[in-house]
Amino acid sequence: MSTGVEPPRAPPSFAFAREVMAGGGSTSIVSAILNPVDVIKTRRQLYEFRDKSAVEIGRSMHAEGGAVALWRPGLKATVAREMLYSGCTKGLYPVVRDVISGADEPTLPQRVAAASGTGVLGSLCANAFDVVKIRQFAAGSSSSLLSAMGEVARAEGVVRGLLLRGASASAPRGAAIAVGEVTTYDQTKSWLRRRYSDGFGLHVVVSLITGVSRVMASADPADGFASVLLRLLRQERRRAGSGSISTNLG
Repeated sequence: MSTGVEPPRAPPSFAFAREVMAGGGSTSIVSAILNPVDVIKTRRQLYEFRDKSAVEIGRSMHAEGGAVALWRPGLKATVAREMLYSGCTKGLYPVVRDVISGADEPTLPQRVAAASGTGVLGSLCANAFDVVKIRQFAAGSSSSLLSAMGEVARAEGVVRGLLLRGASASAPRGAAIAVGEVTTYDQTKSWLRRRYSDGFGLHVVVSLITGVSRVMASADPADGFASVLLRLLRQERRRAGSGSISTNLG
């Protein structure tokens, strides 16, 4: 029975923080679970592993340290990277979209623009963690995130080595993935809501469609950016020692 009193709404600042934490947290959990796949995929893109299949790489890592060896490399950097990238992308997207569209229903180009902008911003914010993640994937390292970042900063500088290394590839890649994921979800949900009731089933269908779109975005334009990004993030100054996380393994 309705009392005629609306439940209190969360303050805008709390609602925004909740969106950021939910977007970053959910993606971080999935990325942590799938970290072995990301490690193997990254190694497959490296020159020194060009003659090895994904199965051979996985078996080699398993032989070195068991199943843990597949999860450990770059795990902390992966979680931190997704908290920032996905948190910014998914948390800021509704705000930017509504600013662009105003009081009207957002159009597809407006949604694409909002996702592209937040994707670029998220990538730039998370770039330092991306640098460490890629290098730890390549080296099979599970060292402390802060110590690894400090090592790169000392060898190559904070700005050039961490904040800007590979940003020319990571930023457009982040935009491509955000469009394939966030825009697809938002636009598809908007279309289906006009014909079907908004319930659990609708969100499942929208999520499945978004997953396919996200994979297609990653496998086509974004994967090209990923290959370039991988090479840029592994560049280093020659003064780095051979045992360093900054060392060029290629």
